[in-house]
Amino acid sequence: MKKLSLLISALVFTLAGCESMSVSECKVADWGRVGFADGSRGVAESRLAAYTEDCGKAGVHPNPVAYRQGWDAGILQFCTAANGWREGMQGNSGKAAVCQGRPGFEAFSRYLEAGLQVHRTSERMRENTNQINRLQKRLEESKSDEEKRRLRNELHDIDHEQYRLRGLMSQQQMLAP
Repeated sequence: MKKLSLLISALVFTLAGCESMSVSECKVADWGRVGFADGSRGVAESRLAAYTEDCGKAGVHPNPVAYRQGWDAGILQFCTAANGWREGMQGNSGKAAVCQGRPGFEAFSRYLEAGLQVHRTSERMRENTNQINRLQKRLEESKSDEEKRRLRNELHDIDHEQYRLRGLMSQQQMLAP
């Protein structure tokens, strides 16, 4: 019974997370500010459809003109080189679409790609570190000289790659805006 209760609670929590805005928020929303906030965070303009659906259940209809005016102003603040870099460093490649065709798109896109390169290099270094830890544990547990030699060679190769990746990371980070 307790498991069923937890499952129902989790389901309600998950479904509640699907709402774009609560009923009380819908009733007092300044749609220009909502649009600006969404735009300045790089949220797609299509979010208005979710507001329309969720707020419509409460009998509230968003003002699409005010929302779009706010969103247009907000997206200009989002589509910058610095935000492209930040999104790339976080591995968020999907944000480029909201900037396409807007002022700042070229810089945003260029720095997004540069940030993504740093992110990928960082991920590779993290994977190597995990592999090093696994190999060192195996080396400590190994009884065979041949296996120890093979593990040391693998560790040496990964260490060499880590050195190369650190140099690459330094070069990539020099591209930051």
